[in-house]
Amino acid sequence: MVLKIGSILLSLLFIIACSSPSIDNNTVKEETNSIVNSKALYTLHCEACHGMDGTKGISGAANLKISKLTDFQIKHTIENGNDKGMMPFKDLINSETEFDSLVSFVKSLRN
Repeated sequence: MVLKIGSILLSLLFIIACSSPSIDNNTVKEETNSIVNSKALYTLHCEACHGMDGTKGISGAANLKISKLTDFQIKHTIENGNDKGMMPFKDLINSETEFDSLVSFVKSLRN
């Protein structure tokens, strides 16, 4: 009896494991699109002052390669601007996903 219940449980676990979703081409495409979109957002909104690699420094823009800001601080600065009144992009970024994507891209520029 115990062996039979064990076999049934093992069979159920196997069925569940085999039916769980796996990574498909759509997931890979979404991740690739996210990377491309974050670069496009950076190019559109940030590159003029920060430069392609984050080191340009036009109008006193921070060097993003050496920035130590947290994700929260980066997002807050992008949304609300800095102490110089630059970058309040709250109305230019369309979603939390875009904000998160842009924060990730900015962090990827670090040394």
